Amino acid sequence: MSAATTKSRKALSTGAALNFVTAIVDSELEATTAQLLYSHGNNIIFRALTEDSLEKYLLQNNLNLQVLYSSDFISSKNLGRFRAKFTKVIFKEVSEQGFDPANLLSEVSQKDRQPLVRSSTPISNLISVIGTSGSPGISTITNQLAARVDQAVIFYFNNHLIRPDAAPASKLSEATPTNWPELITRSEQIFFDAGCTSALTSTLSDRRISGLMLNQALNSSSKLLYVLKADTAGISQLSRFINDYANLIAPPTITYILNQQRFDAKARLINSQFLSIVAGQKYFQVPFDYSEVGKYPAKKALFATTFSKQFDAIAKSLA
Repeated sequence: MSAATTKSRKALSTGAALNFVTAIVDSELEATTAQLLYSHGNNIIFRALTEDSLEKYLLQNNLNLQVLYSSDFISSKNLGRFRAKFTKVIFKEVSEQGFDPANLLSEVSQKDRQPLVRSSTPISNLISVIGTSGSPGISTITNQLAARVDQAVIFYFNNHLIRPDAAPASKLSEATPTNWPELITRSEQIFFDAGCTSALTSTLSDRRISGLMLNQALNSSSKLLYVLKADTAGISQLSRFINDYANLIAPPTITYILNQQRFDAKARLINSQFLSIVAGQKYFQVPFDYSEVGKYPAKKALFATTFSKQFDAIAKSLA
């Protein structure tokens, strides 16, 4: 037995069987996926051959299930519409390229969790910024947005990373589980630099300080920003996060930000994947411009760069 198979069996060795719908054009990939799931005690309850047949089945069967689809089965526009329409359903893309049985089984098993419920009343003037691992620019995004709001306050979680300097007018306060109740009584617009999360549901169940502070961000915020770096790792983490986020009950309004966007051939593929994943949801794309990262808006500026204009648009959308 291969190491991948051993790891796969361990991934789904506990818990009840899961129900899946396949929506995969390539018959060999569909058969491989189905056999993998069957061999671990799961159920394929429907095989969709067209978008119409998938939509009809989901309308008639209002179930908590997962749809495994290939990118050539459904358009990005309709995928966004399906996600918005069928909120109980988790959509997971599978691809023949880089197909990893252990990773697929691990991901789909993690999605069969009880919904996470917000325990606090959202605070209208609190906006939290989180994102992927790998330095996607969470602090930079926070700083730039705070610089566009009069008397804004930045809370940050000290995770021992070097934080870029904020605009001189922005006020900074370190946030901890101890001082959090006092911090959120402030009347100014608050931006919480809450750091990264690679797996939302496991982080929320983490009793360490990082998990506690992420809980505060989700429980207390009226709006949430999720930042990812424009690379393959960022796209992979975004896909997992969106599926995890769908498992929250009454979560904050969320905006997705693709940061450090580039425009070469490889980057165009990343951009296309990002647009496909966030279809139907609120998003922005921020171009890579190292020279602008530490610059903040000035009242007497003669012109605005694309970088600056994007942050103006994001700030306006949050008002």
